[in-house]
Amino acid sequence: MSSGVSRRSVLQAAGIGTALAATGFTLSACSSSGTSGKDNVGSAGKDLVPLPAHIPWDKGPTPDLPGTQEGVQAGYLKYPADLVQALADKPGDGSTVSVWISSWNSSPLPRGKNKFWQAAEQALGVELDVTVVPAMEYSKKLATAMASGEMPDVMQLVASPNEAQFVPAKCQDLSEFLGGDNVKKYPYLANIPTYAWQSSGRYAGRIFGIPIERPVAGHGHIVNKTKFKEAGLYIPEVGGMAVEEFTKGLEQLSGKGRWALGAQKDGGFGFNAWMPTFGTPNLWSVKDGAFVNYIETDEFLAGLEQMVKWQQKGVYRDGALTIDGLQEKTDFLSQKTFSKVNSPIDFKGNVIEAKGRFEIDYARPFKPSNGAQPVHWLGGGIYGSGQTVLKKAPKARIEMILRVLDALAAPFGSKEWELFNYGVEGTHFTRGEDGGPVPTELAISGGDGPNILPLYYASAAPQPLYYPDQTAAVKAQHAWQTQVIPIGVKSAHLGLRTSAWSQSEEALMRLREDAIKDIVTGRKKLSDWPAVVKEHLRKGGSAAAEGLAKEYAAAHKA
Repeated sequence: MSSGVSRRSVLQAAGIGTALAATGFTLSACSSSGTSGKDNVGSAGKDLVPLPAHIPWDKGPTPDLPGTQEGVQAGYLKYPADLVQALADKPGDGSTVSVWISSWNSSPLPRGKNKFWQAAEQALGVELDVTVVPAMEYSKKLATAMASGEMPDVMQLVASPNEAQFVPAKCQDLSEFLGGDNVKKYPYLANIPTYAWQSSGRYAGRIFGIPIERPVAGHGHIVNKTKFKEAGLYIPEVGGMAVEEFTKGLEQLSGKGRWALGAQKDGGFGFNAWMPTFGTPNLWSVKDGAFVNYIETDEFLAGLEQMVKWQQKGVYRDGALTIDGLQEKTDFLSQKTFSKVNSPIDFKGNVIEAKGRFEIDYARPFKPSNGAQPVHWLGGGIYGSGQTVLKKAPKARIEMILRVLDALAAPFGSKEWELFNYGVEGTHFTRGEDGGPVPTELAISGGDGPNILPLYYASAAPQPLYYPDQTAAVKAQHAWQTQVIPIGVKSAHLGLRTSAWSQSEEALMRLREDAIKDIVTGRKKLSDWPAVVKEHLRKGGSAAAEGLAKEYAAAHKA
C-alpha cells in the first residue's frame, strides 16, 4: 500500500505554496545571499580561466574492451607485457613535502619501517611527511585546520562548511600553472579527462584544485552473483525483474544469521542505488530554471517506502547501524551478507580480496512499483566531492610540487603507475598468471603498501578497468557500465560553487542520512518526511537552491 505522501504534500507541509510546489524555486526569485560580498566564490560575473587542456597519453596499452566518451571505462583483460618508464628524472628537489590524505584502511607502519613509503620517496625525490587520517574523521580534522588557517603543502580537500572562504584565502591559485595549455608542462595531469576538471570546478573563476579521477559510473548494487543466481534473483538487464519478485528473492536469501542486503552505519542503507531505480533525479536537478533537491521528489519517497518494507521483512543486515565500512566488507567477503551498494573502486577491491571464492557482479535496476523508468546516478568522475589543493608558496616550489603530483598521476602501463598503485614487486605484490600485480598479505593487512598509505588520494591517474587475473570481473564491470551509463543522470550542481551550498552541504547531507536511518529503522514514520524537507530548506537548502540556480545560469549562458 502506498504511503500517500507526495512531493506536493511534502512541500505544502513544509510551508511552500502550490505555485512553487510544481517547480521548486524560480530563477527569478534568486537572491545574492548565497554568493555575494567577500564570500563570492562563484562564476557569476567573472572571467573564467580555461580548464586544463585534455591531452590523452598515447603510449599506453591498447584496451580489449572499448571505452566511450560518455564514461564507460576501457577494459584490459591482461596486464601490459612491457611497461613504459614515465619519468625521465626525479621530480623532487630533495626537500620535505607535507601531505594530508584520508584512508579507509588501517594505519600505515611508521616511515622508518614502511617499505612502500621509502620506495615512493626514492622515486619522487622528496621526503614525504604524510598524515593519514581515517576517512570518517577527515572532515572534522579539515574543519579544525581551516579554522586555524594552517595547512600542509598538499591537502586532500573534501566538502567543508568553510571551504569557500578557506581555499581562495589560503590555497595556491593554480590558474597560471594549469589553465588551458599551461598544463602541458605536466603531461600526466593533462591526461586527466575534462569531465573531472569540470566536476572539480573553479573558485571565483580560478583553478585551485587538482581532481582525483574516478569512474563516472557511480555506485551500484554489488552482489554475490553465485548466491543471487541460486535464488533466481540475479538481474542481468535493466528492468528485468519486478520489485515484488526481487523482494521475494531477498527474503529467500535472508535468515539464520545471513542477509541479502548488507548495510552499515554510514551510507543510508544503500539509498543511492535504490532511489534512482524509482526514477529519482540525482542530488540536484533543474526544472524550469529552478534547482530541486532529490529529497523533495515523489520518486525519492517511493524508494524510501520500499526500503522501509525491506527492513520490516528482515532483508537488511541486522544491527547495521552499529558497524562500519570495514565490517561491512568483512560481512560480504565472508558471505554473511550477499550484496552491498558501493563504487567501482570497491567492486575491484572485493573482487581481488574474494580470490575467486564466489563470483561478484552488479545486479541491474529492477522494475519499480511506481511505474517510473529506472535511471542511474552517475558520479562526477572524481573522488567524492574533493580535490587536491596546495599551500601558497613561491613559484619554483609550486612547480616542484606539481611535478611530484604529476608523477603520482603516471598512467596505467607505466612502471610508475605500478609502483604507486601496487608497491614493490616481491614485497607488496607478486606476479599473477597474466603478469599483473597481485597484492601480498603485507599490502592487504600488514600496514604497508599503497592501499595503507594511499598517496593516490593526493594525485592519481585515470582509473583503468583492469583486475589481476580477473577477466570475468573486468567483463562484468564493463557490461554493467555499458547498460547503466546510457540511463545515467548527473547532479546539476557539479562544478558550480556557492558559499550557501558549501557552508550547508555537510550538515544537509547528515540531516538526510539521519532521517533515512530513522525512518527505515522505524524510529520515525514515513509521514514525518515533510518535516525533514522543511528542516532541510530552513537549514540552508533554500539558500543553496537559489545560489546554485544563479551559478547554473551564469555557467550556461548562450
